[in-house]
Amino acid sequence: MKKPNYFKIGLFVIIASLFLAAAIIIFGGGKFFEEKTTIETYFDQSVQGLSVGASLEFQGVQIGNVSYIGFVFNEYKTKKTYVLVRAEIYLDRVGGKGRQGRLFQTHEERQKGYQEMVNKGLRLQLASQGVTGIAFLNAVYLDPDRYPPLAHDWTPDYSYIPSAPGTITQVTQTIENLSRSIENIDIEKITNGVEDLVDSLNQAVAQAQIGELSADLRKLVSTLDTTTAEIDKLLKSKEAKETLANVTAITAELNTTLKRTDRLLSNREHSIKLTMDNIERISEDMKEFMETLKKYPSWVLFGSPPPHIEPEGEEKK
Repeated sequence: MKKPNYFKIGLFVIIASLFLAAAIIIFGGGKFFEEKTTIETYFDQSVQGLSVGASLEFQGVQIGNVSYIGFVFNEYKTKKTYVLVRAEIYLDRVGGKGRQGRLFQTHEERQKGYQEMVNKGLRLQLASQGVTGIAFLNAVYLDPDRYPPLAHDWTPDYSYIPSAPGTITQVTQTIENLSRSIENIDIEKITNGVEDLVDSLNQAVAQAQIGELSADLRKLVSTLDTTTAEIDKLLKSKEAKETLANVTAITAELNTTLKRTDRLLSNREHSIKLTMDNIERISEDMKEFMETLKKYPSWVLFGSPPPHIEPEGEEKK
């Protein structure tokens, strides 16, 4: 029995490993050699749909990827139950090629610059790609007074950028606020006033008490004016305007997604038609085969020719 050549086996393993490493580097787009910096944020809401590897975008441009998702108490000594999300930012994507083109030259400058951006309102939102439900981190500028950083009792290991509720969460909260405001309107009081007016009208018609009727009418008009003012104030509130703006944005996003789906189906229409034609031809061939099987089972199963049938009226020779 020939002994295995361990030298050749080892050489083959080394060469294969080198090819595998080269393939990973090539198909990885050179990300292994890009300089990166890590940031972190905390959410006090669900991050369902977000996964490690999801993109981090700023104004629609991908500048990094999510690298970690977990609870803050797994990384820091705290009783908070925030969700900790860390992401890696590729420095060449936010400052241009080469060190001279970057926004910040050193780590200290970067730390100070991020803090200045946070003070101006830089926040990280959980966003969704259309109606697919795939989530990603979106860096946006918001009102810093309205969206302050979450309270935390630890020192972050990386640059901290506060989070803000996503668009869907904001719409839901605004609708809940509007519902509570509507519930505060005294509908029962208005209904009782209308009932009292009807009773007064009936009595006035019967007794011709015009003076009391006028007083009741003035009371009703005053009640209606107050109610109208409350409704007008509610419709002009900041929450109502933001709800309409958010609903408009979501509607536009849904329209864009539907147009993309329509274009995709249009491009695939020819392929679908060819496939249906092939299926129809296969169905006809199967039908013909089944008819042949019924007429000549022995020929189909054993290969013998079908019996000879002589025309009627001819005599056998």
